[in-house]
Amino acid sequence: MSFDISRLRRADQIVGGGAIALFIFLFFFKWYGFSTNAPSIGGVNVSGSISYSGWHTFTNSRWVWIITIIVALGAVAIRAGLLKLELPLQPGVLVAGLGALSTLLILYRILDHPSASASFGGVHTSVGIKIGIWLGLIAAGALTYGGYLSMQDEGTSLADVREQASQAASSVAASMSSPSEGSASTGASASDAPTASPPSDAPASPAAPPIQPPAAPPIPPPATPPSSED
Repeated sequence: MSFDISRLRRADQIVGGGAIALFIFLFFFKWYGFSTNAPSIGGVNVSGSISYSGWHTFTNSRWVWIITIIVALGAVAIRAGLLKLELPLQPGVLVAGLGALSTLLILYRILDHPSASASFGGVHTSVGIKIGIWLGLIAAGALTYGGYLSMQDEGTSLADVREQASQAASSVAASMSSPSEGSASTGASASDAPTASPPSDAPASPAAPPIQPPAAPPIPPPATPPSSED
């Protein structure tokens, strides 16, 4: 299998570009930071700035973003013929769903970590989000849009998405059921089954005739003595 870029549609190009851009912004751009020009306190210089990338700032949401990047690049590889996989859902559905989730998570982090600044005399301090998180939001939105276009190219509607999701959930539930449990339950039900009794309308077997005792032989009458003649 070789990577054939000519097989990529416009939707796949948007998905691949959005995934690569999100990866770069997540690891190599600053998403959150703190800066101040306060003088030294107790001999310790506290002036300066500290910034963190998205990967080091948001330790929980980052796993959703990295999974989205991997799935998006995998969908592009499948389309280009570099990878062959049998998926329960269409690649466009997976990319659009994960892209939308990543976009919402980044937007939530922007709203949850607002920027703040304060000035007192000649001291200025600021804390909050940086330019990297905005670039990450744009990249995730582009990835989501590419997944939506891929769904349209595949002819997948929302009704098809629900059907595919239900089929995937049922297949996962079936694979999680243990065969040993099924055989055990079958054996238990077989052992607990009552013994079948013959039907009531079956003909009854004929009864054996009663044994008659042998008849006693007849008793002869007593012999009459012969009469003497005078």
